[in-house]
Amino acid sequence: MKIVGVGAGKNLLTSEAIDAIESASVIYGSKRAIELVSDHIKGVCREIEDYSGISELPDDVVVLSTGDPMISGLGRFAKPGDVVIPGISSLQVACARLGIEQTEIAAITAHARDIDRAMQMILRELKLGKTVFVLPDARFDLHKISEFLLDHGFSIPIAVCEQLAYPDERIVVGTTRNPPDAKSNLFSVMIGGALVRDDLKTAIGVLGPEGTFSEQAAKRWIGYSPSELRYFDDIDEVVSSVGTATDLGVVPIENSLEGSIGLTLDALLRYPATIIGEIILPIQHSLLAKNRTIHTIVSHPQAIAQCRRFLEENYRNVDIQMAASTAHAAKLASAQDGVAAIAPAETAAKYGLEIISANIQNADENYTRFIVLGTDADMPAPTGHDKTSIIVDLHKDRPGALYELLGEFASRDINLTKIESCPTKKALGDYLFYIDFQGHVRDELVSNAMKSIKRIVAMLKVLGSYRLE
Repeated sequence: MKIVGVGAGKNLLTSEAIDAIESASVIYGSKRAIELVSDHIKGVCREIEDYSGISELPDDVVVLSTGDPMISGLGRFAKPGDVVIPGISSLQVACARLGIEQTEIAAITAHARDIDRAMQMILRELKLGKTVFVLPDARFDLHKISEFLLDHGFSIPIAVCEQLAYPDERIVVGTTRNPPDAKSNLFSVMIGGALVRDDLKTAIGVLGPEGTFSEQAAKRWIGYSPSELRYFDDIDEVVSSVGTATDLGVVPIENSLEGSIGLTLDALLRYPATIIGEIILPIQHSLLAKNRTIHTIVSHPQAIAQCRRFLEENYRNVDIQMAASTAHAAKLASAQDGVAAIAPAETAAKYGLEIISANIQNADENYTRFIVLGTDADMPAPTGHDKTSIIVDLHKDRPGALYELLGEFASRDINLTKIESCPTKKALGDYLFYIDFQGHVRDELVSNAMKSIKRIVAMLKVLGSYRLE
């Protein structure tokens, strides 16, 4: 028996494979394998679905294997004396398309095998520093695999490679936090650090300069993903850059001590950016300066508010000034004697400052929620553990308007996680409502709620649906 690799695409047959197929009197193979070599078949052709019994076939037949028999696993059915003829595999094609050396890759076949075992094999190879190439089947849920990898600390690139070497070939690169979708059943998956290339880098906007909490949040989000951080002077600039100057943006939206950040809420209303994720970051502030003689303390307004008790107890008579960010404050302090900054301790070394006092925030339990912004096309698929954010403008103030709005959620048993009113800045007593709730806009229940709400309000803006942190 000859087991012949027929290649990942119709025009990828080796000359050895062609000779074996043309000289065969009887050929066995799947429907797709037979279609790939139809121009070279001269003998009898028999379609099979279950390859586990091929060891019982006569010695003079040819069995077709899509791709490389040794990667697909079909080669393991060969008997002593059988011939295995390699084919050009989808692994080889994917590596060529993505510019990856095959020595960096560990190939895993999840097709028709135990998925849990395949997941553990993927995890093992990633821990060994390999990038994994997976041959999956319809049971291979990339979003569940991504969630599994995230739970084990792997925030890394993922590429879905579809119809390789066919006219409608498609390769899409995402990450375990936002994995790409496969649009056909003929696909393979590449997972790991070898996908990091300059031309695949994602541009991410954050508050600058270097050393801000926004930068820390962005780095936590991207993990090992190929990316380039771009620094902006204020939140408005970060949000407005998404989809134009940057691919993504990371901005703070809420602090556990001081509440929502109005500048971010205003920017979300003005610009078309979509929330695609969130990061909860523990915040620890320090007082940094060139020396201990201090006449001015500068920082971001939120940081100053979060450290109000420390300032009142220790620096009541010092001039307090505002800066665009904590890192910008550290940069100012590095240039002037007598000026101190409230900033992350990590920025001290970066700007040549001394840590005068550490952990000066009002409470130890101080967290800031950051949101990751992209475009509508970046919105992740439902995971079953999602949150949706919206902005609602009710019709002119009337009795029961808010009650009617909230009833749309209550009647569907949709859990609200946050509701906050903010002035529209158009007229006194005129408010917008920012609402977070559990569920995804693609869930039928949520979709129906949005349709009903749209009919009873003046404006509804869906800011995005994303995985709960």
